[in-house]
Amino acid sequence: MAHQTVSRLDDALVEFSSHLDKRPIADNTRKAFWGDVNLFARFLMPAQDSEAPVLSTIKGDHIRDFLAHEEKRQNANSPKSLERRLTSLKVFFRFLRERGYVTLDPADSVPYRPTVDPLPDFLTDAQAEVLVQAARDHAAGEKLDTRPLAIIALVLETGIKKAECLALTREDIDRGARTVAVRYDKKHLKFKERELPISADCLAMLDAHIERYAVQGKLFDCTGRNIEYIFNGKIAPKAGLSALTFEMLRWTCALRDYKAGAMDDERLQFKFGLSPIGWIEMSGKLERIVQMVAA
Repeated sequence: MAHQTVSRLDDALVEFSSHLDKRPIADNTRKAFWGDVNLFARFLMPAQDSEAPVLSTIKGDHIRDFLAHEEKRQNANSPKSLERRLTSLKVFFRFLRERGYVTLDPADSVPYRPTVDPLPDFLTDAQAEVLVQAARDHAAGEKLDTRPLAIIALVLETGIKKAECLALTREDIDRGARTVAVRYDKKHLKFKERELPISADCLAMLDAHIERYAVQGKLFDCTGRNIEYIFNGKIAPKAGLSALTFEMLRWTCALRDYKAGAMDDERLQFKFGLSPIGWIEMSGKLERIVQMVAA
């Protein structure tokens, strides 16, 4: 429920700090959010006795002026740092809007610079279909190598990272629930743990792989370099692709989910194991891809 009494920036900062403390995010992410938002507040209130502005008076121009100021100061920030500052402000004002503290989000009108970060490679639906068939053909070949097919099917559906995929064990597959569990040993990364649904077809491909290699422990007993060597030496050429990486598969999954619109931002952020900053960066690129494809 929105707290309608929060109308000034100083009060909003207190609420945002409390919100960050409750979020399951890494300490460095929390510090980055808080540091960037406080820099913006100090920009709007340069003197210690400055009166905190009313939230409804903060506009997109204030954010643009702040970013310009950060870019021009003596120890100028890198483009990547400026992008992160903008991301932090987008997270902050989205929080304010979701709580009902502001009606309009001033950060919405401030776009990222398109040249800061290039768009990732991804597959069209047609390319993905041809790729899966090429992997099927490879699995049915002389060596009966089921690894590429199982990995391609899994990452296209779940969008997990290369390290997450290669860390999976047989025990991480729940056949009854038809899910795959992504786990982390390090405490500060526990917020990335999640269970992701997979289709019956994907489960069948994983089971075929388990049977082929008599898997007991790790699901894929190989290195990422080895798999991507097979991707690019055996699978991609048959699919008419110049290259194939785990990242391409992950971004293809993300683009499909984003376009489908069946999941809200929070669920998508969870699925891809991202911090709030990470999801805003990903969603920004996905929106740019959608616009580029539609153009």
